Amino acid sequence: MSTGPLARDPDLSRLLDDGYDVVVRAGHIVVQRIPYVTENRAVEYGFLTYPVTVTGDRIVSDTDHRIWFGGSTPCTEHGSPLTLANPEHRVIAEDLQANFMLSSKPGPDGYPDQYMKITAYVRILVDQARALDPSVTPTPGAAWQEVEDESPFAYRDTATSRAGITAINSRFRGHRIVIVGLGGSGSYILDQVAKTEVDSILLIDGDTFDNHNAFRAPGAPTLDTLRQRPPKAAYLASVYTNMHRHVTASTEYLDEDNLGLLEGATFAFLASDDAASKPAIMGWLEAHDVPFIDVGMGIEEIDGRLSGLLRVTTSLPGRRDTARHRIPQAAPERDAYASNIQTADLNALNATLAVIRWKRSLGIYADATDESHTTYSLITNEIANEDLL
Repeated sequence: MSTGPLARDPDLSRLLDDGYDVVVRAGHIVVQRIPYVTENRAVEYGFLTYPVTVTGDRIVSDTDHRIWFGGSTPCTEHGSPLTLANPEHRVIAEDLQANFMLSSKPGPDGYPDQYMKITAYVRILVDQARALDPSVTPTPGAAWQEVEDESPFAYRDTATSRAGITAINSRFRGHRIVIVGLGGSGSYILDQVAKTEVDSILLIDGDTFDNHNAFRAPGAPTLDTLRQRPPKAAYLASVYTNMHRHVTASTEYLDEDNLGLLEGATFAFLASDDAASKPAIMGWLEAHDVPFIDVGMGIEEIDGRLSGLLRVTTSLPGRRDTARHRIPQAAPERDAYASNIQTADLNALNATLAVIRWKRSLGIYADATDESHTTYSLITNEIANEDLL
């Protein structure tokens, strides 16, 4: 039972995008969770089906305008059997049998495509059910859809397919991401990266998830969660595995003694404010030809207001010197960031700038500058790009 063939078919993939619970099973299209009216005027759920042949990226219908229905007798809102429903038993699989053949031909040429055929029969059934219960829907959403085994997601990414950028987003495949530091910006980096098709995401942070983290990270942890003070990396991994199946955690600080944690990484985000550990981490990444992005903030209070800079520094193979010059080796004494004076919006913006730069480096987004260093000035609301040659 799979949605894989449907996702590849340019016609029937529209059903998945609309949120239908539809699969290919035992040589049949099966559209599940279709509301209909029974003879006692109750709203129940059945399924529609017809035989198909899967040929490469296309699904070819093996029938004409007819379709089969599984459930009790489908009726009008008044409980009268629909005239288009004829009793006919059809075995789909051992545990799946249809009971009626539905026949409604719109014209001499039938339906123009399979999408139109299926949705036409859905409307016939659902319109009767909605007369009794306007809240029922035949499109329960992606949460009801089968996900291909090779997908990193726990449910189908209908945003990508609706936008028509599936081929572009497939470029994330094969990438293994490491995020070091999850206190503020790192957690927002995770929030964005978890929505991509990267193969895996490793989170590294030895700290606990405390109250102050809740106010500068995405989401809304419960008070009970905060009282437990869970390891930051483990807590965030448990949240984001709900969406991306391959998020793992290392609940220790990364330093020169455990750099082996980075083995296998294809890209790293450094979001830790521990400047002392960064030279060893950067040295390992450079020696193993792993590109990385380092993010940082310099925020201070001036006359009762916060001001400062956000920084995104990109280190790519063959262009390492720029990163070395731009990443601070020690936190400035006046830097309020080191005192945990952070705001969720600045953390989110810093993370977003970093993720956009990463996507540009992969060719996901267009890139006319290919800069190595970006700063955002809070007081002037300006973004500046530069390279040190």
